[in-house]
Amino acid sequence: MVRAPWLTVAFAWRTGPWIIEPPLPKHIPTGPSTIRFKCLWNADLCPKSYIIILRGPTIYSPSIEAAKQDANDKTVVTVEINVPEPGQYELYAWPDFEICPTHWREHMIYPFNRGQVLGTPTHVKIVGKPLVVDKLEPCALGDPETTGRSHGRWIAKSALQSQYQQSAWAQSFPEKQEYIFQPYNCKRAHRIAVDINKSSHITNILFLGDSVLRGAFCSQVWPQLSKSGKADGNCEFINDAILYHVAPKDMVHVTPDGRNIGLSFRFTDDHPNQLSIQLTGSTSAPSHIVTNLGLWLAPLTTGEYTAIVTEFLQYIYDIHPHATVIWRTTTDVMPMIQCFSDKGMTRPAISEQREASLKLVEQMRAKGMRIYVVDAYAMTQSRPDSGNDGRHWVIESPDESGWLPIMRPSVNEAEGAVLDGIWDIIMQDDASKSKSNTASVVQHGR
Repeated sequence: MVRAPWLTVAFAWRTGPWIIEPPLPKHIPTGPSTIRFKCLWNADLCPKSYIIILRGPTIYSPSIEAAKQDANDKTVVTVEINVPEPGQYELYAWPDFEICPTHWREHMIYPFNRGQVLGTPTHVKIVGKPLVVDKLEPCALGDPETTGRSHGRWIAKSALQSQYQQSAWAQSFPEKQEYIFQPYNCKRAHRIAVDINKSSHITNILFLGDSVLRGAFCSQVWPQLSKSGKADGNCEFINDAILYHVAPKDMVHVTPDGRNIGLSFRFTDDHPNQLSIQLTGSTSAPSHIVTNLGLWLAPLTTGEYTAIVTEFLQYIYDIHPHATVIWRTTTDVMPMIQCFSDKGMTRPAISEQREASLKLVEQMRAKGMRIYVVDAYAMTQSRPDSGNDGRHWVIESPDESGWLPIMRPSVNEAEGAVLDGIWDIIMQDDASKSKSNTASVVQHGR
């Protein structure tokens, strides 16, 4: 489906005391391969893992589990890569420290988080046959893409073959957007909030989550539905915890045919189940709930996280059994921008919690909950260029609008992909209900 352009990332980095040993070969085959990293420091100051991102016709980043520290030599880490598509790529690599503050903030004369592996970025050529075949049908409810982890990747629009560049799903994205996220087993058009004007069964949409979800609601959803086209009203940014950050946010959108659709955001922290009654009880009964529990719970063990999310999802199902729920997996964090390990937000912890939450979604679906998945983790883990501060994914403060797009012009893109998935599920769900009602009327008429 793709051909390979040369692409670069708008970052300014310095190299640090980490090398690739032996040097990368000129050609790397598609499929499993390994990259061996050597730390030139004392072993106590060497990372257990490295972050690798390859940018070319697609964007590829191996999982956390792909990195293995040598049992006999703690200065050596081997990372398995499995690039599924050939082409010319640029390879970026950073050390991935689990505990960052001591190294990053106390003993370094330059920002340590901007230290890249010596010799990177570097051009590499991936050769061989594509390992995954694209399917071009629209994504549908019940597809693997809507029920669990995402099997997709970021595609460079300029790398698409001409027949795919003219497709409706490719043409639907903003012209200046360089990469678009697409699953392998289906294709999803760009969606925006005003698509709900075409709905029949959407009455109230409740967004229930942390600051990552609030940023999406106020910076992306609200302006698309507000008459001003801006984040005004409850979503007008004020750098105050009570007045803005955790404050309830509500609006009523009037569709062209005169229907009222309510949209609300309620903030949850690391004690979501203590707040559930207050948060959900203060809104009209939702037809759809978009929710996530992620970064606030990162310091917890996987078992503690599982217990809290189990209670949380069960509570939602008990009080809103007919609502359609979209579980938005937790987003990754980007220590190469800023480290949050002092808050427990480490990449290994978040990866484990994402996996745990997907198992809980399966359990709730088995109980009868109408619950779908948008895998925000998959969409963010390879896109540091589209992040804000290392854990948020949009420009929420007006002050950031001037300088952040200059440093990272792709900011908001990963969040846009997440919302594409959310709106796609909501609109498919609406169409499914309409089809079901029509079938019921026809059957009753017989």
